[in-house]
Amino acid sequence: MKKILLFISFTLLVVKTSASQETVGLVFDDVNEEKSPGYTLFTSLNDNRIFLINNCGEVVNQWTSEWGNAPNQTSRMVYLLENGNLLLGSGFDVQIKDWNNNVLWGINYQDEFGFRIHHDIEILPNGNILVLVRDPYTADEMFAVGLDTAYPEDALVLERIVEIQPVGTDSANIVWEWKLFDHLVQEFDSSKPNFGSVAGNPQLLDVNYDAGHGSNPIHANAVEYNAELDQIAVSARHLSEVFVIDHSTTTAQAAGHTGGIYGKGGDFLWRWGNPQVYDQGTGSDIKLGEQHDIKWIEDGPHAGKMSVFSNNGYGTNLTASSIHIIDQNDTNGVYSLSSGKFLPTDYVWSYDGTILGEVMFEGSRSGVQIMSNGNALINETGKGRISEVNSAGEVVWVYIIPTAEHSTFNQFETPLGTGSFRAHRYPETYPAFDGVTFNNTGIIEDVNSVSDNCANLLSVEETFFSDLRVYPNPTKNILNFGFNKNLDHVEVYSITGKMVMSITDSNTIDLRNLSRGMYMVKVTVDNNSEFIKVVKN
Repeated sequence: MKKILLFISFTLLVVKTSASQETVGLVFDDVNEEKSPGYTLFTSLNDNRIFLINNCGEVVNQWTSEWGNAPNQTSRMVYLLENGNLLLGSGFDVQIKDWNNNVLWGINYQDEFGFRIHHDIEILPNGNILVLVRDPYTADEMFAVGLDTAYPEDALVLERIVEIQPVGTDSANIVWEWKLFDHLVQEFDSSKPNFGSVAGNPQLLDVNYDAGHGSNPIHANAVEYNAELDQIAVSARHLSEVFVIDHSTTTAQAAGHTGGIYGKGGDFLWRWGNPQVYDQGTGSDIKLGEQHDIKWIEDGPHAGKMSVFSNNGYGTNLTASSIHIIDQNDTNGVYSLSSGKFLPTDYVWSYDGTILGEVMFEGSRSGVQIMSNGNALINETGKGRISEVNSAGEVVWVYIIPTAEHSTFNQFETPLGTGSFRAHRYPETYPAFDGVTFNNTGIIEDVNSVSDNCANLLSVEETFFSDLRVYPNPTKNILNFGFNKNLDHVEVYSITGKMVMSITDSNTIDLRNLSRGMYMVKVTVDNNSEFIKVVKN
């Protein structure tokens, strides 16, 4: 939102000049452009602390993991749940902690199931957790199902998705799983299983597709769940494509080709980014390159579409990365093909610009989140940089992570090893924030003039609404706003963040058609906005 400034020319000069000087924390904040309001969650790959910051770079809550800083032991997977708990995981461990850093549940995968996981986890609405697991086979086992016998390695690793049900405080059950091994096709040996046309079976993986990645041809790096469709999305880095499977199946159905809501068992429902993988295109058809962080967009102008960070920009550029919004062209979770290729033919929106004079380029990891206002939150792992870019491609906010290995970089030092695997911004209306106390401890680094200016602007905005009265609250129908000016805009949001009402130029709003419960009401006057909790009886 655009904020009113008391001393516009002076403040703007301070913000712009300071932005070029800061090296850690909030290094750029364009006061004239709208940012997505909320709180950003991140952790350094080399640190055991997890931070939730506001848009001024101030910490409003903090957690720690007990697993140390060794590779694959730091809690690089961190997600804030709707109930205010934190889901955090490493390659060996997973925990759920409450808002105050108390462990509610946790297991070690190796001790519990005899495997370790990799890259990503995903919480389901029922509290179960999806995890990515490497699924290794010997060369002989793969030769038996149609792998080309010229394959030079001793083993080949596929992918497995496991659904874990937490039990008690320190145990878990596996309640569902899917294996890529069950969904192969090959044209090499007609006497072996899975023989058939690769181009004619895009729902299956060509076991002999070779992109030069040897024994690790898939390298999945993200798992995402869509509750409305009951579908799972996976990013396959070494295939340069993303794919979607049906989660409504039983484990037995997931191992076959029928069953589930969509009738296709565990076969691919949709795949996109590199149609060469199923023999339906050439290099010119590649849209993604070694991408990360596929996810469905939850709300806003692109709700229902998908976003992704393409490490090799537009699929082929090895000197710059790009981010994309994709419209899958599905009808209630059913996907279409055109001329043998899955739709769409191109991206809806893309960005590949520079951030503070540096080309956006990350050879591995990184990610993007499209927020409710249409802005993109970009996480560049190697730089430890989290940036917000609006739909016009303008950089409006940049934060450099200042922590690594239990230490904090001071301002004007060059940060090293501060990269975050994921960064996610949660809106102010996110249910996790209902009833909790923000533990605001200020900025992480020692000093930051950009954060100071940002905090001062927020205080100006808070003062602006100091005389605002909202009554009656709770209310059965009419909600009144007492203020010294007419309100320009009033928006009512459900506790899940969905806008359910909107009016302009009125100091009253009628809620009688809404269900009972809590709502967040956003009032806007002269480009200043305020959120108020309202209860509808």
